[in-house]
Amino acid sequence: MYTVGDTFMTMSHTPKYVQVKEEIRRRIRSKEWTAGCRIPVESEFCEMFGVSRITVRKALEELQMEGYLVKIQGKGTFVREQTVEQRLCKFYSFSEELRRQGIQEQARVMELSSVSADADLANHLQIVVGEQVHRVYRIRCTEHGPYAVETSYIPVNFAPAISKDMINENGLYKTLEAHGVVVDSARETFKAINVNKEQSDLLNVRIDAAAIGLTRTTYSGAVIVEYCVSVVRGDFFSYSVELK
Repeated sequence: MYTVGDTFMTMSHTPKYVQVKEEIRRRIRSKEWTAGCRIPVESEFCEMFGVSRITVRKALEELQMEGYLVKIQGKGTFVREQTVEQRLCKFYSFSEELRRQGIQEQARVMELSSVSADADLANHLQIVVGEQVHRVYRIRCTEHGPYAVETSYIPVNFAPAISKDMINENGLYKTLEAHGVVVDSARETFKAINVNKEQSDLLNVRIDAAAIGLTRTTYSGAVIVEYCVSVVRGDFFSYSVELK
C-alpha cells in the first residue's frame, strides 16, 4: 500500500505534475525505491495522489528524461541505475568498464555485412576507396534496457572470417585479438545530439531525446583497425577528464 508523503500534501501552490514528480524523486533519492525497482503503474499513482493520468504521465516522462526512470516495453517502469562515469584518461571498452562497476552488459550484433568503403570511410580508416569493410551494427543493453547503438567499420583483410556468433560470444575486440589484431589505443570525439526515429525505437527513448554522439578511431600500434560511430543515451553515461 502506497501513501502520500507530507511534502506532497503541503505543496498546494506548485503544479500538480511537479508535486508528483518531486515525491517520486524523493522516494528514489531516499532509497525507498532502489535501482532496478519497478514503480507503480499510472493508475496506482492516480489513486495515490488523487490526480489525472495526464498529470502522472507528464511527471514520469520528465523523470525519464532526467535519468531517474527507464520504461521497458511490456514490463513496466523501473528506477534507473546510477549514471556510469567513464574517465577519459586511458583506453577502455564499454563492456569492461561496466563489468568493473558491477553492471551486467550485453552487446548484440543486429547486422554484420561487407561494404565497399566510400571516400569518407576510406579517409577515416586510411584505406583505398572501394576496399571491403566489415560493418558491425550492434545494440548494447544492461538488465534495465538498451543504452547505446553503435556501428563499427573494420577492413576485411584484418579478420576475414569473423561472424555474428564470434562477436556476440567473445566481444568485438576479443574476436579481433583471436585473429591476431590487438587493439591498444583509440582517439574519440564527443558531441551532444538528439536521437532520430530509428534510434529512439532502439533505445526506448523519445524522438529528439538528448544523447551523446561518439566516434572512435581504434589502433593496433600505428595502424587503424576500426572506425566506430555510437549513439549513447544521455542519461546513462557521463564522461570525466582528469587534468594535471
